[in-house]
Amino acid sequence: MDALQSSLLHQSALSYAYPLYRNLLDNSIVFLYHGPITPDLVVDILSLVENRLDDTGEDRRISKKLFNIMVESFSLGEDVERGHAVLLVRQLPYLYTVAIGRRIASSAVYQVKAFLDWVNTLSPEALREAYQRQLEKDDPRNLSLVGGVPAISILDLARKSHGILNYNFEYLNDSDTFFSLEARLQKTI
Repeated sequence: MDALQSSLLHQSALSYAYPLYRNLLDNSIVFLYHGPITPDLVVDILSLVENRLDDTGEDRRISKKLFNIMVESFSLGEDVERGHAVLLVRQLPYLYTVAIGRRIASSAVYQVKAFLDWVNTLSPEALREAYQRQLEKDDPRNLSLVGGVPAISILDLARKSHGILNYNFEYLNDSDTFFSLEARLQKTI
């Protein structure tokens, strides 16, 4: 253990509480989760977010679309072998953003980036066709992977968010890269 890790280990969690709260508030983050993604957790989180949206009086159609985007985001975060995922939901006056982050193999970055760049060029009709082709594949789970990431989830996120999927890769080491993907949902229907 190096000096930085040792100092962090012995520092009180209270010293992080207010800066974290300020950061969440300043960036309009209404929900943040870090940990493993399990089916029970998905149900709990969706229920929690539903209650929060009901309290704000959000339109039911927007809430339903946000839930659908969150469900697809959860499917992108499932990778027990590479560790925990991070899910973040931001609420701005005119849109919601849902971001998922997780580790992927560094060797898969080019493949995932190329697929996302291709998806971001598709028209809504071409996106729907690509999604349908993916469903028709022989894979019984309909989960053809692109660099360890479910291609159908990326296609579905792009369809549901009606826009460009933003992404980022942070190289951690030779074997792992942190992959982040963000979908946006306009509040106007």
